[in-house]
Amino acid sequence: MACNENVIKNMANEITRNCQANNVTVDPEFVTYMIDLLLLNPKYGKLFAKTIKRNNLAYFVDECVSMLTGDGTALNTLKMQFILQKNYDKLEILIEKHLGHIEKCLAPLVDEILDMDPGLSNEAEFHKLFRKMSIYFVLASGLGNPSYIVTLKEGMAALESVFGMEDLKAFVALPRSDKSLQLEVLLGYTSGVRLFNRDCIPLNLVDAGKACMSLLSNSLITIMQRVNKLTTAIEEAITIQDETGNVVVDLNKVNDHSELAIGDYKEIFDLLAFNRQYEVFIRKLLADVESLTLKGATYVERTKAVLQELHAAVKYKAAVPVQNVFPLFTKLWEVWRAMQNVMFIISNVNRLMGIMGSIQDKIKMPLDVLNKMLQGKTVTTDHCRINNRPSTEERLSLTSLQNYVGYPSSSDVLGVKQAEFLGFCALCLGVGALVPSNVKIGLIKFKGGYYGFCSVKMATRFSKDPERYINEALNYARNNPHLINLLNIVENVFKVKDIDDLVVVRVPKIKVFDKDIQTEMHPVPTYKEKNYTWDLWEWKRRACQWASIVNCQTHSTQTVYSHLRSDIQCQTVEPRDKSLQTNKDAGMNTVNSNYFLWGLRGHRGYGQHVMDLKAQHSMEASIIATCTWPCYNKKEDLGADETMDENLIHSE
Repeated sequence: MACNENVIKNMANEITRNCQANNVTVDPEFVTYMIDLLLLNPKYGKLFAKTIKRNNLAYFVDECVSMLTGDGTALNTLKMQFILQKNYDKLEILIEKHLGHIEKCLAPLVDEILDMDPGLSNEAEFHKLFRKMSIYFVLASGLGNPSYIVTLKEGMAALESVFGMEDLKAFVALPRSDKSLQLEVLLGYTSGVRLFNRDCIPLNLVDAGKACMSLLSNSLITIMQRVNKLTTAIEEAITIQDETGNVVVDLNKVNDHSELAIGDYKEIFDLLAFNRQYEVFIRKLLADVESLTLKGATYVERTKAVLQELHAAVKYKAAVPVQNVFPLFTKLWEVWRAMQNVMFIISNVNRLMGIMGSIQDKIKMPLDVLNKMLQGKTVTTDHCRINNRPSTEERLSLTSLQNYVGYPSSSDVLGVKQAEFLGFCALCLGVGALVPSNVKIGLIKFKGGYYGFCSVKMATRFSKDPERYINEALNYARNNPHLINLLNIVENVFKVKDIDDLVVVRVPKIKVFDKDIQTEMHPVPTYKEKNYTWDLWEWKRRACQWASIVNCQTHSTQTVYSHLRSDIQCQTVEPRDKSLQTNKDAGMNTVNSNYFLWGLRGHRGYGQHVMDLKAQHSMEASIIATCTWPCYNKKEDLGADETMDENLIHSE
């Protein structure tokens, strides 16, 4: 793939600049996160499969800018995912990152301490080194700010009680690696001494955990109320076509809501995805805070126990052996550091809750559309939905399905491994609807994964062609990248990122019927103005005529014969149909006509004519009274040759 890390970073910078030109401020790291998800779609991924062309790059940048400037529900879902992915992880990893960040910040000070090598007679340098070590211990322990003189004096006194000037001179003579190890040991001693001197137990740690749990619980209740409404609004509209097996949003099932469109359902799908993502994060944070609160209570008890051991070790004693008391100081510091980590995570959770709350405030619920969808319906909770027990007939039909894992065996499977697609119905995901699967229906195993369904009909259809419906869900997810991390299918989408046509839409057969339909003669009455004219002068003429008619008077006159009427009768003959006999066509045999042209051979001049060779009907000789030949008036005009020809003619 031509898009490496540097190319993606450059694209993110260009997209960020274009967004700033549109008065939209975005984080370049968030843009990089979104680009990584978009490149899983072959629509964008194949633009940079081999080489990077400027036209393809400009097209991709424009697409990203339009998404970022749109500020839709899907974009807010991506922002929430990015914030949690960047700022939250497993508790152990978070603690490691936190401690590593502290070490990184204090690394320059540690290097100064390890590099200092004052002379044995230079007391000022030794005091300076001692002061730096005290500052480091105060900062590393998190017990106050060394810029306050009281805190610094307290830290120096604690260090002096366990580490004298002679020990400091021996410390300077040690190798660098040994110095680093001794600093860590001294950090535990010094911090333990300061904690013992304070002799306080942080009971507010447990209170902070409980307050955070209460905040998360209230947020979860609000989210679940919204999720239940959205799920109830859409679940009845998702159907399967019996002929093709396509999962569609059937608007005919909501006859009372004919004004609703597919776009309204798409908007509800995106809102449901946002709230489901919010629910997942809240549940994760709530589980972590609950475990941290329990750990915090345990750490408080351990702190009490360690303090009691210390008091018992030093009570009524002027001097205590180092090997007895120093391990207790270190133990007290370790428990305190664990409580600090708990407090850090709880404060981090509170900060993330504030950020997610600000994102949620940007989401506006389309209450008018939602109320239309919920009209005549009862809101169902997830608990009721996933525990709706199917009928006996349906359970018997499920047993015949291939690779079927029935209930309660499915509960054992879910206890070990989570169902695919986060437990949502695999078929409903083909159109983007996040409908929870019913545990009582059971699961179907396919290629090592377990898939749940919201109804028996969905499970039956899935068993006939599992790969088709899985690909439909993956295809919808890669076209809507905010669902990829929500459903935990990054690896699955990555495997099919090079396949253009992942889903083949099946079209139902067209059925043709011959029907007679009676239509109205004139369904829409028409009106034609007979007196309409386009000529302005005609209207003026009519106006003048109408004006003159006003001044005229209409009257009637009775004449003498106007009242007379007469009746006249006529005799008519009704027409009738008649047929006539016509003559019969007949044929006759005729004699072939033969024609002979006389005078074509050896004759010059005029005189050629057609001889009639037809058979004569009468055998009597006909007398020729006149000569039909062209005659010449003067023989002397004829030449010698012509005279010879004429003699030949007469001789014949």
